[in-house]
Amino acid sequence: MPAKHHLARLSPARDDVLVIVISRESVIAGDIAPMLEQLTPLSASREAALQWEGTLTFIFEGWDDDPRELSEIPELRTYFRALTDAWPYWWHYIEKVGETFSMVLCLLCRGTAVPGQAGMVGWRFADLGEVQRETLYLFNGMNGLYERLGLPESNNERVSQEIAELLGCTLQAG
Repeated sequence: MPAKHHLARLSPARDDVLVIVISRESVIAGDIAPMLEQLTPLSASREAALQWEGTLTFIFEGWDDDPRELSEIPELRTYFRALTDAWPYWWHYIEKVGETFSMVLCLLCRGTAVPGQAGMVGWRFADLGEVQRETLYLFNGMNGLYERLGLPESNNERVSQEIAELLGCTLQAG
């Protein structure tokens, strides 16, 4: 069976993962400052951006007892929207082998949880135009990062291809 995301598996950072924990308290308070304190250094210099490319994932702490899917929880969606507006660089930094890409889109784009295979839950996007707008918004954020830090165009092209492949897989699954 071929790899699901064969381009992402070629990413130089695929074996390293930086897990950022988003606390329930920060989400409830709408306080993105603690997260920005962790994320801003990753995008502060060319060296940091190259070091942390393709390594980032995040977890929401304190929501395990909520029966809803994370992307169905309005507080999480509102929090993540505010965080993304302040730090729109997800496409460069997220790991691209696991489910982080899908989680970013599901938190930013309206949709409905749908039962999947083997007890898994999928996400049916309500508006593909919204998915396109959010995807482009995040590409613009990434492009701005590359321009500001003078990152290699070859990296931008590779990451863009990885994201395009992930988007195709995500939309097929949804």
